[in-house]
Amino acid sequence: MPKLSTVRLTDALVRSLKPKGQRYEVYDASQPGFGIRVATSGALSWVLLTRENGRRKRVTLGAYPAMSLGKAREAARVALSEISDGTFGRTKKSMPFETVVHEWYAREQRAKKSFLQVEQAMRLHVLPFLGRHQLDQISKADLMRVIDRVADKGKLTQANRVRSFITRFFNWATERDLLWQSPAVALPRATVEKSRDRVLSKNELLAIWRAAEQKRYPLGDVVRLLILTAQRRDEVAGMRWSELDIDRARWIISKQRAKNGRAHVVTLSPQSLAILAKIPRRADCDFVFTTTGHSAVSGFSRAKAALDVRSSVSDWRLHDLRRTAATYMADELRIAPAVVDRLLNHVAGSVRGVALVYQRSEYLADREAALNAWGQLVEDLVNFDK
Repeated sequence: MPKLSTVRLTDALVRSLKPKGQRYEVYDASQPGFGIRVATSGALSWVLLTRENGRRKRVTLGAYPAMSLGKAREAARVALSEISDGTFGRTKKSMPFETVVHEWYAREQRAKKSFLQVEQAMRLHVLPFLGRHQLDQISKADLMRVIDRVADKGKLTQANRVRSFITRFFNWATERDLLWQSPAVALPRATVEKSRDRVLSKNELLAIWRAAEQKRYPLGDVVRLLILTAQRRDEVAGMRWSELDIDRARWIISKQRAKNGRAHVVTLSPQSLAILAKIPRRADCDFVFTTTGHSAVSGFSRAKAALDVRSSVSDWRLHDLRRTAATYMADELRIAPAVVDRLLNHVAGSVRGVALVYQRSEYLADREAALNAWGQLVEDLVNFDK
């Protein structure tokens, strides 16, 4: 392990630490590997830098000032001992996250006025994604994805409430010795993602398609259907067999799953149908894309990172595929803007009553023609490169 710049950590020194342009750490001269991290936001958290099984390991011990310097020193000593004997990070008894959440409700939350708000937020935004995970297997990255998913829907206040409830739960679990350390330490507040206008070039689109072909099922096929259908990531990844009418080339997204709360009919191009035809259907599982058999596929961050490497395309996001498809349909295929809006399941605020009913029904043939033309453009692009 490289030699660290160290000082004698004291309460006065810790209180004097200020944020800089980037995150930094200050290590203690009297306790090797023990230190404090200063985030760009000014948040402070205790850390321990050590080795486990020959590999460098950085452990977050807790947040300051909730955890005092004295308690942090003791936590570091305990961590080193547990790492040495191989028991570090284990729960006393591994339990599903959802089970422990309901115990938390019973012991700490039901008597509080905020219980209904807490229960609803956890039920809608947290448990569907983390409920089956073992408590000790949930990472900070998992929690950040849950918060980001709420924020990306434009619900910034709700996202920060979810963050608060998650932090409260994991603090309770840690205090009851169900976890050695909380993954919710110093969770950043949710922020609204800046509007983007990134449209991929044909060469970039082809490179991503090729990378997705190599990755294949499930996430590689998800990415290719994102390109071909121009629908939202969670809607494609959560596709159900019961939503598909293969004979009529239709995919019906229920209002419960659609982002805007409106049921949506997606016409499936021959290229989309060809991908779906190669996907084996699991017995007793309605999810088209799954690795577990009981939930939709996840892990987009890791899959996206792999696509970045394989495609050599930078500064893009999965949502850019939707914008790219819409742009090529409008600019190159000359699809009417109203048709593009409808196939994206956008509904203009000024469209009401009979006009809205007309758009929903009469544009279906136009939407089918648009997605078929787009599918053919993608196929021609892929085949031209062969």
